[in-house]
Amino acid sequence: MATEVTKAAKMGNNNELDIASKKWNANEDDLAAFLSGANPNWAKKDLTDMLYKHLALTTGEVVSRLKKDWAADINYYDQGHVHMLMFADMLTDGIEKQFPEKF
Repeated sequence: MATEVTKAAKMGNNNELDIASKKWNANEDDLAAFLSGANPNWAKKDLTDMLYKHLALTTGEVVSRLKKDWAADINYYDQGHVHMLMFADMLTDGIEKQFPEKF
């Protein structure tokens, strides 16, 4: 999916970028459903929100880089970095709650 998003962004084709992004989001819907089924402490909506945010920030970074908008590229990267730390914390919290005897 990432390659389709990147290819569409490189071509500057907003219609294809939208289609590729929707496919990527559908994949994230499946991933959120799987993960929420694996751990009852991970709400599907929370996972979906986190995954969609990750994709939006990643897409923003790619598009900004291709446009050579370095300030926006750095901004998206920084936001993405902070977001992934929050996402990691959310996942870790769920694992700790699911297996408290291990911690």
